[in-house]
Amino acid sequence: MNQSEKISMAAVGLFFGEHLIKEIVSGRAEPYISLCGVCDLNAELASEVAERYDTRVYASLDEILADPEIESVGLFTPPAGRAELIRKIIRAGKHVMTTKPFEVDADEALSVLQEARSLGKAVHLNSPSALPDPETAQILQWQQEFDLGQPVGVRWETYSSLREKADGSWQDDPERCPVAPIFRLGIYGINQLLRLCGTVEAVHVMHSRIFTGRPTPDNAELSLRFSSGALASVFVSFCIDDGHRLPDVLTLHYKRGTVRVRALEVDAGMFVTAKELLLQMRQEDGAVLNRRIEMFDYGPLNNYQWKNFHSAVRNGGTVDGEVSPEQVAHSIWIISAMRTADQTGAQVLIDG
Repeated sequence: MNQSEKISMAAVGLFFGEHLIKEIVSGRAEPYISLCGVCDLNAELASEVAERYDTRVYASLDEILADPEIESVGLFTPPAGRAELIRKIIRAGKHVMTTKPFEVDADEALSVLQEARSLGKAVHLNSPSALPDPETAQILQWQQEFDLGQPVGVRWETYSSLREKADGSWQDDPERCPVAPIFRLGIYGINQLLRLCGTVEAVHVMHSRIFTGRPTPDNAELSLRFSSGALASVFVSFCIDDGHRLPDVLTLHYKRGTVRVRALEVDAGMFVTAKELLLQMRQEDGAVLNRRIEMFDYGPLNNYQWKNFHSAVRNGGTVDGEVSPEQVAHSIWIISAMRTADQTGAQVLIDG
């Protein structure tokens, strides 16, 4: 097979998956992926989406897996039980692109990702992405280039202004959506910090309901203690309107310097299109060194890395430097500990 040939994909789970179908048909995924069909438990929705994008409807996942022309599955179903679906897909010889949160059961996530590696099947998701996003990669480069030392403290935050109403979905359920702002959006910050600061050993959480009509919170903060001793907070709110939507900003203090990431430009929808990265450190001679980088079309933390997925599928299931199954599972253990911390009001140690 031609290494540059597009990967054939069927999309499963269209309530969220249609957003990704747009990327495949006319967005960043278009050079790498060919949409060959859709599937959803809601047959009417599946027919509507198939007609919109001029593709076929599959009646079930089993029908997709039986089709030798399909190389991969875009799996955009809810996270509970997703590992078992992925296991079924990879054992049928297909690759998988899916979304965060990967699973709710960390042990199941670890098991299926390890099996995918052994079978040579790519299983990628948007967070944690296969490789560090450009922003994280730049911070890691500075960390090494300037010998910044170990991380000491970090603040990661993102926010938007929402006035949601209860709709009976999983987002209303504190069991399926624990500490909702963190579970829905803070996972991007958690996964970025795991790459920058290492493993987490303990968590604590606080949250509130300010404007939301849902029974779950719209304002939350997760505290993390890393194995290195670094302390972090991940703050997510659906209550703030300052002209930015989901800016994903960061202040990271090292032993010998500080990195700050802030929004630089936004589009008409107030989504960030450019960021500024600032490094400040004291050199051995006492002088203060400053570095500044602007990133345009920088690629948000939630981007799907379609090019890397294509490379993995065409080259044995992985790309060099890819996030490990253990790293993916660790973020799920953090979410599990966060759920327990919310229920008990206590600091919770991480099992994995």
